[in-house]
Amino acid sequence: MFKILIVDDERMIRTGIEKTIPWRSLKIDTVYTAASAGQAMEMIEKYQPDLMITDIQMAQMSGLELVKTIKEQAKDMRIIILTGYDKFEYAREALQLQVHDFLLKPIDEEELTRSIGEQIQQLEQIRQRQWELSRRQRTKGVAQQKHLEAVLKDYLHSNPVSQEREEKFYQEFQFAQDQEMRLGIILPDQGGMKDEDEGEFYMQTISQICMNLIDEQGRGITFTQEEEGVLIVFFSGTSQDTGEDAKENAEQLLDILENECDRKPKLILGGQVRGFKNLGISYNDAIHVLNSERKGFEDIFYSQTESKKNDIFQDIFREFKQAMTENYADIDAVIHILNRFQTAAQSYNLGRKYVANCYFELASTIYFTFISETGNVPEESLNSFSQSLVGIDKDKAKEVTEMFLWKLLAKEEGDEHEIIRKVKNRIHEDLTRELTVANLAAELYVSPNYLSRLFKKMTGEGCNEYIVRKRIEKAKSLLETTTLKTGEIALMVGYHDMNYFSLAFKKHTGYSPTKYRNLMQK
Repeated sequence: MFKILIVDDERMIRTGIEKTIPWRSLKIDTVYTAASAGQAMEMIEKYQPDLMITDIQMAQMSGLELVKTIKEQAKDMRIIILTGYDKFEYAREALQLQVHDFLLKPIDEEELTRSIGEQIQQLEQIRQRQWELSRRQRTKGVAQQKHLEAVLKDYLHSNPVSQEREEKFYQEFQFAQDQEMRLGIILPDQGGMKDEDEGEFYMQTISQICMNLIDEQGRGITFTQEEEGVLIVFFSGTSQDTGEDAKENAEQLLDILENECDRKPKLILGGQVRGFKNLGISYNDAIHVLNSERKGFEDIFYSQTESKKNDIFQDIFREFKQAMTENYADIDAVIHILNRFQTAAQSYNLGRKYVANCYFELASTIYFTFISETGNVPEESLNSFSQSLVGIDKDKAKEVTEMFLWKLLAKEEGDEHEIIRKVKNRIHEDLTRELTVANLAAELYVSPNYLSRLFKKMTGEGCNEYIVRKRIEKAKSLLETTTLKTGEIALMVGYHDMNYFSLAFKKHTGYSPTKYRNLMQK
């Protein structure tokens, strides 16, 4: 919501504008009024309105003089000038002052509403750009990230946070105070690590991928804590939300981490809470699970028991659906899961109609996953498929479903090489730019999960691993053929963190960058 200031020395005009404009529909929740330019300056300093409507002709100081005076003080404020004088000089001076609209009295209510609406639209775009920029800057800025982590850790451990510090926290990072969230703790699979450097590189890679997929997409906050490692605050969508957003983001993240790191980490999710003040409750939930059930939980463990249907088979069926969704980019895996479902349906002696409904639900789940992940609408008709299931036996229903899935997914096999080719071209074009699974997926209009699975299936290595490998190959070439400093080379191949560059280089070559250069020179 936004704030507006109306400045006019005629009370009737101030009151008229204040009472007649539909402010709430314009996303304005606070309306201030001022009878003079001097009073307006005080109110701007105190309340910092987003938008100002001001008359030109006023005693002591004109509206144009007011605009000149406050221009430095309120750079982002949108300004609408109202005047009863149709003078070219006024209009020209207003343009020079970069006033955003110039309206003549008597002003029509609809015209003024339209003008205010346009300014609000511009303000929303500015806010969105600032928000996106601040997210990107935070994930790259060490000092800002440290400040964020310090406040979050105080919330986690229920340490007092002063009102001033809290206000600065919300203002600087632009988080909603009533945000719904869950605290997640990632448990990495560090078995078989050669040495401490490899373990540290693995943890930093997890942190980087989480930031790219969670923080930069506005889905939450990634930070580290010495005791537990990588922690994530997963945001849920709205106050009405039941936590599904957080669960879905967590599941997608684990899927991508497994593809990109060739290791399967686990994740504990604490209970859902509202607001950062209650983050410690979710954290304590997760810590309790970590301490009491460390060996027993599945890939994702929820501290609050999820409700289950009475029908036992429905739980098994949900597992088949989830497995199909997770592997939908691999037609062979999908058909294998379909065969397993057929065996399960036979062992439970399910009725023909019930089994046909299950096959339809499995196929439609894959169908809509395919659309949402790739953005392509397939030629195969879901309606035709459902009609073909009517009145047939269970074995025939399985055959019809298998045929439908082959037609739907096998076509992708021919297109997959094209997607991978485009990804590799974008990586080779410029190694210095921001190269992440999320960014590359956005450029190709597919989801990060789809790209990650597809890249791994077609190339045998994760997309992130491929990016790292290409950067290290370029760094090796520069170390061998130039006298550039190691820090300069790190930047030239896309690393802003020297420690992370050194760890990556050592993982791929067995040497630090400096030692590698010395060996090559000898």
